[in-house]
Amino acid sequence: MLVPRAQLKVFSPVESFPPRERERWRAYIEQGHGLSRRQVAEAESGASVTRLVSGRSRLGPDAALVRRAGRRSLICPIDLDLRAAVALEDFKRTIPPSLVRAFLPDPSSLDRYAAMSASGRQPHVLDEAWAVPLPWFVAFTADERRFRDPPEGAGPRVAYLTMVDQALERLDHAIDVVDATVDDGDDVLDALSQLAGWLQGFDPESLLELDYGGVARTFPRDELEADHSCEELWRAISALEAGDLLGAAAAYGVARSRWSDRRAKQHAS
Repeated sequence: MLVPRAQLKVFSPVESFPPRERERWRAYIEQGHGLSRRQVAEAESGASVTRLVSGRSRLGPDAALVRRAGRRSLICPIDLDLRAAVALEDFKRTIPPSLVRAFLPDPSSLDRYAAMSASGRQPHVLDEAWAVPLPWFVAFTADERRFRDPPEGAGPRVAYLTMVDQALERLDHAIDVVDATVDDGDDVLDALSQLAGWLQGFDPESLLELDYGGVARTFPRDELEADHSCEELWRAISALEAGDLLGAAAAYGVARSRWSDRRAKQHAS
């Protein structure tokens, strides 16, 4: 069974990369390269954590999605190896250290991924199986939501698009509100802060995209079209600011209940 995943992607201006990478990506664009969403989805399909860690993929190291904004070219490297390293570090926190080698017995692979994790580099793509993490929605506003149901039969698609600097302002605002009004909000604050920390590693003029990806296909079409989780979360934040704790709890509860059953499948699969 293929695991549906949502993704958060950063498209950075070519000029924001370090000099060596910048020249590589410029050549990549000038040569007409750049993957389509379908190509990336096909190459990543079935890529569980185990496959990511193995490093086996049809995508080479210089694989990227390319967007153009006016005269600017924006790049989202697929970063499979780096994402594998991040996934491995997350996975290692869920099992006893003695079991790590049972899942990845090759010491050289362990060392390589450990070095990548310690390098300070950040992947341009975050993945989440089965559900969209609620903190992701806080980086956007309701009017940045796009629902499309193309006639080709691929199924409905939901995506949000904003600038990284705008996303950071919203996350910082939400952190301030939750910190000032919620006594037991440590888990929420931690999740929002981690997301803000990730975004701070990119050029503020980068584009940030939330793509429901395969998660969209786990919804009936009508339910997907009626999903306004971002709007509900901002309604909760506004209610907190106004001192309406009951209203905040109600709005947050609607968004949370929509995703809780799907999120539980992460641990069952």
